[in-house]
Amino acid sequence: MPVSIYSRYYGLDTVEKNGRVSLAQRPAVPLETYPDSIIHTVVGNETLDQLAAHYYGRAELWWRIADANPLKFPLDWKAGDTLIIPPIRVATRTPRR
Repeated sequence: MPVSIYSRYYGLDTVEKNGRVSLAQRPAVPLETYPDSIIHTVVGNETLDQLAAHYYGRAELWWRIADANPLKFPLDWKAGDTLIIPPIRVATRTPRR
């Protein structure tokens, strides 16, 4: 199955280990700050996919929010925590090969 150009795994090579083929590990993403980022305070049981659907109109872009907030595991956000929502122009940027 081909990997979507919007996937966080797009462009990764495959690795064979012990007879199994998988995708190579993603390189660390450099943390950039953008003046038009949104600072969001988590309310209730909001999840990153819900926030991506709200801010970007696409729940599958949740990992762009996760990459912008690398100090916490994506499922560990709780009410009252603040996180950075990168601008949509960054979240939908297509990697160049």
